[in-house]
Amino acid sequence: MGNGKKIGEMTPREIHQLVAEKYAEVAQAPGKRYKFRVGAEYARDLGYPVALLESLPPALSEAFTGISASLVTLCEARPGETILELGCCGGLDTALLAERVGPAGRVIGVDCAEPMLERARTNLQQFGHANVTFVQTSAESLPLADNSVDCIVSNGIFNLSADKEAIFAEISRVLKPGGRTVNAEIVLRTEPTPAERDNQEDWFT
Repeated sequence: MGNGKKIGEMTPREIHQLVAEKYAEVAQAPGKRYKFRVGAEYARDLGYPVALLESLPPALSEAFTGISASLVTLCEARPGETILELGCCGGLDTALLAERVGPAGRVIGVDCAEPMLERARTNLQQFGHANVTFVQTSAESLPLADNSVDCIVSNGIFNLSADKEAIFAEISRVLKPGGRTVNAEIVLRTEPTPAERDNQEDWFT
């Protein structure tokens, strides 16, 4: 945003815009150096199998910014299910989920940054998956019907939101009775300094 504001001075809407702009930048320049890790090497270090990553188009992982390699496994996506992915980024987990649910299932990938969605759409087109839909929106306000998805997954989005309660409310609303959610999230080992709490770039770390 470049407005010079401290995080504590920004509204949730301004923080949402900050996040959208940052991940738009990552989508367009994944090789640039950021305060958080990006890319295939990072995905390997998290535990995504090397053989798996090498079997997929490099574009799927070059803008990867998640924080967990276990998300797809833990959600136990089943054939025929509808899966909502919050923060789909470049589509790495989206592709794996689409394979799991099969042609009778559906994956809805949500991201706030349109350039990231464009990257994901392009990547998934290579697989010919007709069971994937991408939507540009915030996790705090989902354009989905009540009780419409079997499982919701997210890979490092709650730390980026200034209104986490709204995300949980939306998850509760769109999830079918008996549905499930798997969320990977950052855990801080030390208390952030006042300067880190105020700095826009540190919002992402």
